[in-house]
Amino acid sequence: MALAPDAASAKAGSAQASPAKWSGLGGHAQALWGLCQGSGKDPYRAQIELAGPAFKCTCPSRKFPCKHGLGLYLLYARDASAFAETDAPAWVQDWLQSREQRAEKKIAKQAEEQTPEAIAAKEQRQQKRQEKREGNVEAGLDVLDTWLADLAHDGLAALRAKSAKDWDAMAARLVDTQAPGLAARLRRTGLMIYASSTAGWELPVARELAQLALLSQSYRRLASLPPGLQHDVRSAIGWTMNQDEVLAEAGVSDHWLICGNQTQDDGRIARRTCYLRGRDSGRWALLLQFSAGNQPLPPPLLTGTWYQGTLHFYPSAWPLRATQGADWRMPPVAPTPPPINRTEVGTLLNDYANAVAAQPFIEHFPMQLAQVTPQMENGQLILRAASSEALPVSSAFRHGWHLHALAGGAPADIFGLWSGYDFLPLTITTGHRLYVLEGESVS
Repeated sequence: MALAPDAASAKAGSAQASPAKWSGLGGHAQALWGLCQGSGKDPYRAQIELAGPAFKCTCPSRKFPCKHGLGLYLLYARDASAFAETDAPAWVQDWLQSREQRAEKKIAKQAEEQTPEAIAAKEQRQQKRQEKREGNVEAGLDVLDTWLADLAHDGLAALRAKSAKDWDAMAARLVDTQAPGLAARLRRTGLMIYASSTAGWELPVARELAQLALLSQSYRRLASLPPGLQHDVRSAIGWTMNQDEVLAEAGVSDHWLICGNQTQDDGRIARRTCYLRGRDSGRWALLLQFSAGNQPLPPPLLTGTWYQGTLHFYPSAWPLRATQGADWRMPPVAPTPPPINRTEVGTLLNDYANAVAAQPFIEHFPMQLAQVTPQMENGQLILRAASSEALPVSSAFRHGWHLHALAGGAPADIFGLWSGYDFLPLTITTGHRLYVLEGESVS
């Protein structure tokens, strides 16, 4: 059932797992096969290579495996005696032979690629691609620096008089020069100007432009930066790291609580950020999921659930992003969470300052606030601690009254993200119950 591409296929496959729907069932040590009558005149030919398992069916479904392949496999799991031990028909033999031939060619190609000459040629091609991209990025940064200097000369007050097409054209230029991270950040900055009627947009725009300028200067001084910060700069500009390289890094094993999810969609790429915290290590981590165009995001890790296993962290001056190791799973019994550390707001802000001192391109810093009360002060929603320290809530937060209603004027534990200037609540825990304010949760 875990092989089903979606829930609908799993349900349809279960309906096909009946001997009455099949004829010509057979099998041997290598494969299973059978005929399933569908809506057409001729029955569909379904076959499974057990070693994979690999599936093939003559039905028109684009899902893989289709419901007939799932039904055949389920039927075998329930009643192996229904499959006669016999020689495979020609249509099965042809398929198995073609798979064997492809496997042999793949092995031969892999062996050829492992020769010293092939390895040296591959490394040389990679080096040339790397040098070409670095040259492209530097050319894009030259254009960006000039563009930012023009904005600074004209002043922020004149930004809304400019066409939004100027920002799109600059972002497209950065994409062309292989700096997609900078392009995405530039588009987001443009949205702050043209897609918002909120007053006071000039200051956050100035901050974003300053970050773009800092990234440009940092890249030009890349060789002089610490190794972790070099990875941060390259990642912010748009370089990606092979996941196998990340998994080769030493991991952190723990029980991990899913603290919250944040989903963002700019019309091109949808991104879900999942924040976790280790029960024993106390370490924060984030996992990223992406989808492009009309593709849906993968199913989320639901807020409030626990997972057990190893997280491998991407290199960074302040490691936060991670990927799951091979031992990642839900524990059979959820562990008892430790009590929330009653850390003062000032201490959390000091932790943030230390993180930014090491990695100045942190956009969102996870914070667990203990016993803070939502309040309105001069028209601004704030979260006030017992020590009277307070954090302003982000103007992008859409559930202020919901937060007030859940807290009921009393202190509550709130998890969210600190930008350095305001706080975005994602969950609130009150009365021993967890409520999700943004993203997906446990049902």
